[in-house]
Amino acid sequence: MKLHRIFDNDIVLIGLLAVLALAGAVLVSINVTEHIPHIEDEITYLFQARTLAHGALVAPVQPARAAFFTPFVVTIQNHRVGKYPIGWPLLLAIGEALGAGWLVAPILGAATVALIYCTGRDLVDRQIGAMAGLLAATSPFFLITSSTYMSHAASAFWAALLGYSFLHKEKALAAGRRGRLPAIGMGIAIGMLALTRPLTAVGVTVPFTLLIAIRIIRQPRDVGRLVKAYWPTALAAVFLASWQPLILWAATGSPTTNLYTMIWPYDRIGFGPGHGVLPEGHSLAQALYNARRDLTIWATILFGWRYLSWLPMIPGVIFTALEVNKEHRGWAFLLPAALISLVGVYLTYWIGSASGYGPRYYYEALSAMCLLAAIGLRGSMRFLVGAVRRVRQHEVRSMLRSERVGDLLAGTSRAAVVVVVLAILGNVLLYLPDDLRDRYGTYDITAEPIHQIETLAGSDRVVVLVQGGFWFQYAALFSLNSPWYDTQIVVVHDMNLATRHAVLALYPDRTVWYSWNEQFSRTPFPYEESTQP
Repeated sequence: MKLHRIFDNDIVLIGLLAVLALAGAVLVSINVTEHIPHIEDEITYLFQARTLAHGALVAPVQPARAAFFTPFVVTIQNHRVGKYPIGWPLLLAIGEALGAGWLVAPILGAATVALIYCTGRDLVDRQIGAMAGLLAATSPFFLITSSTYMSHAASAFWAALLGYSFLHKEKALAAGRRGRLPAIGMGIAIGMLALTRPLTAVGVTVPFTLLIAIRIIRQPRDVGRLVKAYWPTALAAVFLASWQPLILWAATGSPTTNLYTMIWPYDRIGFGPGHGVLPEGHSLAQALYNARRDLTIWATILFGWRYLSWLPMIPGVIFTALEVNKEHRGWAFLLPAALISLVGVYLTYWIGSASGYGPRYYYEALSAMCLLAAIGLRGSMRFLVGAVRRVRQHEVRSMLRSERVGDLLAGTSRAAVVVVVLAILGNVLLYLPDDLRDRYGTYDITAEPIHQIETLAGSDRVVVLVQGGFWFQYAALFSLNSPWYDTQIVVVHDMNLATRHAVLALYPDRTVWYSWNEQFSRTPFPYEESTQP
């Protein structure tokens, strides 16, 4: 069998791209993020996932509550619950139940890359799918996001599934078929997005909703046909999205409980007083400042091209309209709108996302941006090569008069492949190593304290009392806990003598270790002026 025939096989291409993406995310997870939380949100997600893996919606309140403080976890009706929606903790719980929660995000990342390839292949052709998949799998943004306990790997997967399902729903309708399965796939994607990141779900679905609405305005007679086509989507989405109020009702006694404001009363979407930390509240000026800062970082971290990741997306819009079939011309709107819509909805939120893992509020546009960049790069190179060829052949006048779209793209695709490969190599060799090196030990959090205490504990059951007034001083060690605080190594806050004695009374048969500033001792460290977390 000839080599080109092997690589024409979709299974081989999907497998290669997925393995590349999975291997990259796993390597970053091992060597950079080290399977531990580096942001408060991750600690909360682990708490929620381990609660679900235990077979419960809520965890019990421990005596001496302050010693067991966990970020973004609320005490309600004598039990504890994390503030985040249930979608991501449910998926993470599967990994935690198997002892490999850290693998869930890399696996979802690999699945997302596979969907990017399939969407590009079915929208344009196999080469676009492969180029877009390679851009995604080597993206610094992808690699770091797919190696954390944050929810974005899951929501990016659902966003990619929505796009892929919508494309196949369009194909089914154009062929006169019902397309019930892709319609249900769209509903599952929308519902799970709502269960994972509700505001992101709005940003991701708005472009699809607008496109359908535009079609209805242009052809009002199609309303009945579109309702008939998309009712399975609406049903599946509503069914899944309804889980969250039911879970809130079971956990808190009310389906409308806002767990966010129970932690920070100002943690609200919108503008004006009561939205954000400033006395005057969130403002449009602050929103634009946040967006400008986040987009500046995004312009580099997306593909590792300093401030230039956006560049191929401009011709990408043009060449999407030129290269796709007539019934899919709406994708020239959908692809750029994916980012624009996310930026727009997050203007209403008072805080930016650039710290920690990059401008993560925009991550769910990954699949659209990779497709747009691949189409833009290939279209630009084909056009340039074709133009140069005509200049050499003195056919400029005929080229300008040409009425065939194909004439604009008559150049070979080989130049585009070379450009993409060189751009990826530039990222992998020149940008990515420094970026990952800088991200190691975010907020000075590393796995070193875990290795130390595991060595010191040996096979003993121990309790570790950690001093420190900031969450990042105990973030790594707290990842050893279960919500029931019954693991071999239990880690708690050592705030004052009262809480210390209360904790020791709860664990009379355990070996006691004291920790401060990543040091361990069998005897207590002197208290600092403030150790309140």
